[in-house]
Amino acid sequence: MLLRRPDLAPANDALARLTPLEILRLATESFGNRVAILSSMQRAGTILCHMADRAGLEVDVVFVDTGVLHPETLATRDRLAATHPHLRVRTLSPARTFLEQTRELGLLYLDKEGQERCCDLRKSDPLRAVRGDYDVLVGALRRDEGGRRSLVRSVELDEGLGLLRLHPLAYTSRADLDEYARTHDDVVMNPLHHLGFTTIGCFPCTTPVRPDEDERAGRWRHLADVAYCGINPTDVGSESDGVEVSDRFGAFARAAQALAASR
Repeated sequence: MLLRRPDLAPANDALARLTPLEILRLATESFGNRVAILSSMQRAGTILCHMADRAGLEVDVVFVDTGVLHPETLATRDRLAATHPHLRVRTLSPARTFLEQTRELGLLYLDKEGQERCCDLRKSDPLRAVRGDYDVLVGALRRDEGGRRSLVRSVELDEGLGLLRLHPLAYTSRADLDEYARTHDDVVMNPLHHLGFTTIGCFPCTTPVRPDEDERAGRWRHLADVAYCGINPTDVGSESDGVEVSDRFGAFARAAQALAASR
């Protein structure tokens, strides 16, 4: 079915009144094994994985290993795979190693144009390998992260991958995440969060953040006008005239509206 942005409004209105776990349940009930969680092994993402696994939801977790991630992030992936029996971690990798890329193209991340190309080669391009495998990618974007993410909606369109992006944590606050982590001591937590990293990416472009700084201040600190890698369409302001998505979206939207109306 062809969906345009305005077509998502009724579903978004309903989803905004549901809990993250309710949204996850509806997604798996409606789309089955055509749902996957996209996680970079940061706190919000591993909390989302914890919710899904402890609820017995059988889903893939798509993880892009850029080849220049901190060892703590890779260890977090491995711990999550070992302790979340209902989840299947699927690791994607770039076509070239970082050394091969650097020998051919130089150190791309030293300026904005190069950073965009580097992120596309090492993050977005590997993700394109899943096109056709899923109808829904579930992410952990939150409105209270600010910037472009202050506009994120519970369900979005992804023209590049030809699927839906679902954000169950869109209306979840940082304090909500703190409380969830406090009351669920088996959440797999990336150790870098305990070392001052509020957001985590590749090690050449990620630094700790001071308490008085914005949550994303540690990303591309050397490039003042860069805040996002581009793997999420919302972050780059991507819009589309329409995306062909699974017909199952209709059942998903109706179920969300019925559950919201029952409140």
